[in-house]
Amino acid sequence: VLCLHGFPEGWMSWRAVMEQVDDCRVVAPTLRGYPGTDAPKGRSDVMTLTDDVKALIEVLGLDRPLLVTHDWGGGLGWIFAHRYSDLISGLVVINCTHTKTLVRAALTFDHLQPLRIPWVLPFQIPWLPEFLLTTRLGRRFLRWSFTVREGRPGTMDRRLVDEIVGRFRHAADLRGPIDYYRAFVATLLVPGRRRELYRIYETPVTVPVTMLWGMQDGALPAPVARKSGRDAGCEVEWRPLPHVGHFVDLEAPDEITAEIGRALGTA
Repeated sequence: VLCLHGFPEGWMSWRAVMEQVDDCRVVAPTLRGYPGTDAPKGRSDVMTLTDDVKALIEVLGLDRPLLVTHDWGGGLGWIFAHRYSDLISGLVVINCTHTKTLVRAALTFDHLQPLRIPWVLPFQIPWLPEFLLTTRLGRRFLRWSFTVREGRPGTMDRRLVDEIVGRFRHAADLRGPIDYYRAFVATLLVPGRRRELYRIYETPVTVPVTMLWGMQDGALPAPVARKSGRDAGCEVEWRPLPHVGHFVDLEAPDEITAEIGRALGTA
């Protein structure tokens, strides 16, 4: 099983899942640009990031792993599956609408989508967002941005949230993660890059896809997310979690563990 985390998390977001899964190998890398990794400037585009995943599978000798993804990791998971379905056995996407679906929803105000993700435009400003969010007050706000999105009060692992947020001590620590947003918007705005991405979407995903969804996610509405299968070019199994928020990995890791077992046929 190969797990890809979301923004602004890290490998530790999967720790509880890794501790619960005992019948297979689980690999959970911290993605490029996050604290403790290389962060070469200008290398945060989705092509580079999905090639990172391909390289990791090859270097570790993983034989068609189940790809389990959340949030930004889910966005990479969708694009990876369009590009490299033959390298994985299945895709589990946790609270991440297909990237093509999400962009269309933002442009058409479907379910007020652009108003639900108001950080995307401010993140396009150079250096300022990462500077503000790594001040003492900024880290408190970052912590709140996790806990305010839990489905049931008190269910999120606060110590893990503190561990995640505590890594962002300086602006440079958060520049890489925020650059994901900048690079993706640039991909959409630069005609050649946009054409390349949309050509990739034309290749259907050919592995089984499950969407595990915390239904209390105010940023990514389920009615929009459920349109993802059309853009993926495949059937998608929908698995709702009624009382769970966006950060399913921090709030309901047991549900993810159960889904991994089901997807692998070991549940």
